[in-house]
Amino acid sequence: MTTTEIATDDNMSTKDFLANLPEVLEKARIEGGIKGMSVAIMHKGELVFAEGFGKRNQTDPFTKETVSHLASVTKAFTATAIGELVAEGKMDWDKTPVSQYLPEFQLEDSVLTSQLTLADMLAHRTPVPSIDLAWFRNKDSTRDLIKQLRHLNLPTTKMSPIVNYNNIIYAVAGEASAEVAGMTYAELIKAKLLEPLGLKDSGLSLPEMEKLSNFARPYDAATFDDAKKEVYEEGYMDEIHMADAAAGDIYMNVLDLAKWGQVILKEGELDGKQVLNKESVQETLKPHNIMKSKVRKPDFAPTTGYGLGWVLDSYKGHTIVHHAGSNPGYRSNLAFFPDDDLVIAHLANLQVTDLPSSLPFYIADNLLKLPKTEDWIHEYTLKKTQETYDIYAMMAKNDIPDRIEGKPHTRDLIDYTGEYTNPIYGKFTITLQEDGSGLYMKMRTIESKLEHYHYESFKGFAHDFALKGNLLFTFQTGSKGAVEAIEIVLSLGDDSELFKKVETPKAEKAAPKEE
Repeated sequence: MTTTEIATDDNMSTKDFLANLPEVLEKARIEGGIKGMSVAIMHKGELVFAEGFGKRNQTDPFTKETVSHLASVTKAFTATAIGELVAEGKMDWDKTPVSQYLPEFQLEDSVLTSQLTLADMLAHRTPVPSIDLAWFRNKDSTRDLIKQLRHLNLPTTKMSPIVNYNNIIYAVAGEASAEVAGMTYAELIKAKLLEPLGLKDSGLSLPEMEKLSNFARPYDAATFDDAKKEVYEEGYMDEIHMADAAAGDIYMNVLDLAKWGQVILKEGELDGKQVLNKESVQETLKPHNIMKSKVRKPDFAPTTGYGLGWVLDSYKGHTIVHHAGSNPGYRSNLAFFPDDDLVIAHLANLQVTDLPSSLPFYIADNLLKLPKTEDWIHEYTLKKTQETYDIYAMMAKNDIPDRIEGKPHTRDLIDYTGEYTNPIYGKFTITLQEDGSGLYMKMRTIESKLEHYHYESFKGFAHDFALKGNLLFTFQTGSKGAVEAIEIVLSLGDDSELFKKVETPKAEKAAPKEE
């Protein structure tokens, strides 16, 4: 009998299903091209499964004790920590504008600034566009980056009727709560959540995670075929602070993650004791927004709700609460079925995989004895993972126009060099390549040679473990006939951004000598 047949036998007991699960998951890991991962399951208050698979680095096994990055699963921690401050009467969800807690937060529209509350931010109701690249590996403090948001052009000032997912806005909420608590965001999370809940192998930031003896390094693969052949690129443990930490910077092992899920499932209760404020936890689990409509399968609710850091849905008549996380080199997912007292936690050190998101449905089918309507961890997962690799490949190509042959640039290359700046994205420099044959771009840690494309446009390819893709630079001439700005298409589907050239001070003429 094959692994798949064993795993989907309707007559299998729960004990036999769990006994065969390691074999099933190892096969799914190999098929899915995942370097390493861990899975934990809690059912009816008991840890019924916890195991690691594959490698956490080039040589060592990924175990159930291996810590890994949670990415956006962090958002529920941020909302819950804020809930503790709400319970203490120091903040409120939907009355006080966040700008009163954090005066540094100002948008170009003062009326909108005066309206945005914590609930608006944590439910992704704001109209603020995503500008993740502006904060990518940015050494400026989070507070200073928040101050720059007043220069951001808003496409609308109306609240979003569906989730407008935004990591930067979560950072604003995190900083506001830290300001009210009189401590840093990291200190707030530790004081309100990690320490009271006994999440001992947990913390924030990759440099801190790297200090531990058993942590997962990040990996990436160029294609799905490469991943299945175990051809990976090993990433770096970024020493630059994550400015939007409140959106995705917590790390822990799968045991702590499952424990966290169990505490939230029990609405703040741990070992029979109310550790977190029950009303605040309940508030995070209420629908405050809805997700963008997709074609829904009959097994799921007609619409998907979004709470405060949680996605709210139902599966075959059973309520499911979950949230996925995705950072360069890392993938995570935490799901729980509150009415069935079932928690599924999953960590992986490869970003492009759908297995963590699909696994809870496979587990629920088997542990809750639900009718099996989908091959979740083989057919479905492999299809969705391939689609994700295809999307990443398309994003890397970016949406740049076709090249027009035989259209040279009109200036000497030296005329394009200099420093250019944007109030949101900061500055970058254009210099000549060492041999003078072309241009070279540097923006923070992003560097690229530029090749002439057509007319005044030059093409580059940014390659960083966390960022890969084509960039198109189009130089603009001002009224004085000199290069004055650059228009750059930074990512697929986004509008171009204008960077203005910084004028170089002219040398003062020496005064004539008196005779």
